[in-house]
Amino acid sequence: APLGLCPRCLMREALAADESNNSADSAAAVPLGAFGDYDLLEELGHGGMGVVYKARQRSLHRVVALKMLLGGQFAGKVALGRFRAEAELAAQLQHPNIVAIHEIGEQDGLPYFTMDFVPGRSLVDLVRDQPLPARAAAAYLQTIARAIHYAHEQGVLHRDLKPSNVLIDAF
Repeated sequence: APLGLCPRCLMREALAADESNNSADSAAAVPLGAFGDYDLLEELGHGGMGVVYKARQRSLHRVVALKMLLGGQFAGKVALGRFRAEAELAAQLQHPNIVAIHEIGEQDGLPYFTMDFVPGRSLVDLVRDQPLPARAAAAYLQTIARAIHYAHEQGVLHRDLKPSNVLIDAF
């Protein structure tokens, strides 16, 4: 195994690296409060490209996840293009195990898109304290593989598939 580590230790190292990547300073994030038609309720996650908030859409009385491009109006054309392309590609996917995109827009010069809010935990949170039982792990892997296979059939390649980006629905 790489670095002479067993598979369990490799997974622990990967999860720790993933966690440290998501602990970036959120100074570039927008403060909670009103944002267009949305009330930003809490920050859910922070990655290399954007920050995701739990938000309430006032006009439709629903809770969504709102992803905003880090750097907002200061982001370059390449970052803006990648952010928009991510939303447009994801919006084409209609699968029960892929989060649906609702809207893409810009508010006060800040590009964003909204998607289903998934109540629950990420895979990294689920396995943080102990490994999953084998049958549960296999069932999750099968579900993930089917969703990714569907995306591949549609010509979409997920370039950031990692445990923190796999959401386990609480229901």
